[in-house]
Amino acid sequence: MMIEAVPPGAHVLDVGCAGGYLAQPLTAAGCVVDGVEPDAAAAESARAHCATVTVGDYELPELRAALPAPFDTVVFGDVLEHLRDPWAALAATAELLAPGARVIASIPNIAHWSGRLALLRGRFSYAESGLFDATHLRFFTRRSAHELAKRAGYAVDREQFTRGALPLAPTSVESAAARLRPELFALQFVLTLRPSASTR
Repeated sequence: MMIEAVPPGAHVLDVGCAGGYLAQPLTAAGCVVDGVEPDAAAAESARAHCATVTVGDYELPELRAALPAPFDTVVFGDVLEHLRDPWAALAATAELLAPGARVIASIPNIAHWSGRLALLRGRFSYAESGLFDATHLRFFTRRSAHELAKRAGYAVDREQFTRGALPLAPTSVESAAARLRPELFALQFVLTLRPSASTR
């Protein structure tokens, strides 16, 4: 969903680019991708798919100031929940955007039915990935994800939902459930954001 939301040929900033799993198909689509990645080993792998990769903490103003802005698109692929202050980081991103640019963010839904069931059972077991990823510093529901965007100075242009696994349910049922009750069945919210007039 994130890849399809990026216009072909766009100048893209991939925040938290990891090993370049998003940058690779974006580059293949004619985009110029610059990455930011805190892990040096992952950043080295991403260099094969990015024009540049900056190793460091995106939340630092001096790092953002050194990036080759402006960008047509900035993507946060399951990144904002790992930041100390995602509200400030997202707000500061507006300074890196070209006119008409968009931010695309994928945000896990802590209120997914599987998370609710775990809490109902009295469990909050951290894991290496997923909703209870041990490196998550923040947790978002659909409402608080929208509040994050609004507080950071953005309007939601488009919202999409990734489906989560429903036991014994066919894919079509999973997709329908995510669309009809995203607060409960969407595993992630994919938001396309535009800066509000007051932030430009």
